[in-house]
Amino acid sequence: MRRLRLTLPVLSLLAVVSLAGCRAEPSVAAYVEDSTISTDQLDAAIEQRLADPNISEAVEPGDADYQRLVLNQLVQQEIYRILSADYDVAVSERAIDTTIEELLSAGGSRSVQDEFARLASEQKLAEIDVREITRQLLIREQIAAEEGLDGPTQEPALMQRYEETKDQASTIELGFITVPDQESADTVLETLLEDPSSYPAVAASYPGPNTATTFLSGSVADLPAQLAPSVLQTPVGQGFTLAVPEAGGIVVGYVASLQVPSFEEVRDQLLAEAAARVDEAARQFVAEAVAGLDIDINPRYGTFDEGQVVPDTGGGVVRDVDDLAPSPTGTPSPTGTPSPTGTP
Repeated sequence: MRRLRLTLPVLSLLAVVSLAGCRAEPSVAAYVEDSTISTDQLDAAIEQRLADPNISEAVEPGDADYQRLVLNQLVQQEIYRILSADYDVAVSERAIDTTIEELLSAGGSRSVQDEFARLASEQKLAEIDVREITRQLLIREQIAAEEGLDGPTQEPALMQRYEETKDQASTIELGFITVPDQESADTVLETLLEDPSSYPAVAASYPGPNTATTFLSGSVADLPAQLAPSVLQTPVGQGFTLAVPEAGGIVVGYVASLQVPSFEEVRDQLLAEAAARVDEAARQFVAEAVAGLDIDINPRYGTFDEGQVVPDTGGGVVRDVDDLAPSPTGTPSPTGTPSPTGTP
């Protein structure tokens, strides 16, 4: 079975129904079905995390928000234990290690340990929390595959998406010169078609905010709206003229080159985008799966609302690790092609 790459976090299971108030033993911090998380277990879990120097620097002793955060982690861990049993899935420590390495080191120069320190400082997540969140992530991947939610990440779907988006993912080298009238436009276009290397000299004859002095490279997706249809209909090595009143005359465009990325070049980006859609579907499915669970939180710590342990007054201790995952890469970034209307 090919693994999905769902996006983090796994902390927020949407629309989980809490049956708070049904059970409230003083020594129990939370109930999840027939299991309990005792106050002693919660205290021990907090102490375990505070032993991490990164957490001890980020958390004040007795921090109620942090207490709820840790309890929330323990509740989520219990929920995923139930899900793992229901779906008969398991995640190895080696798989967790590999995934953490991929997520924390991809696209950056900092070490994994540096990233752990950053997450502790910014989100109060200890290494043990990151490992558990990653375990939950991998469990959800398996559930998504089991439930047939991973269609968008399959190879045929990725290829179809590539065909739909490859034009917009392409990089174009384009020149445009704004001239006062059609006669001038025809003359300029004829000159460029005969000798494309004359472009800088020709452009210098019509200076202005809507004339590019040299050929500019950028993403097809970032083409100015006024020019895009004409540009996309023009073969490489050919040009066009187009009246653009807001540009102050007639725009002469010349398509110097067009680079269409191969499927292999953009596959990782397409997969990341597809996985995000699968992730959303998986979140909804998991939320529905746990909506019937009997989950109670000791009022001393708050309540269980929309999948989070939160204060009774609302709000929450939402902590995520969205920025663990590297940003999708693939097509080159735009180089700031100016608009023919002079708008930045």
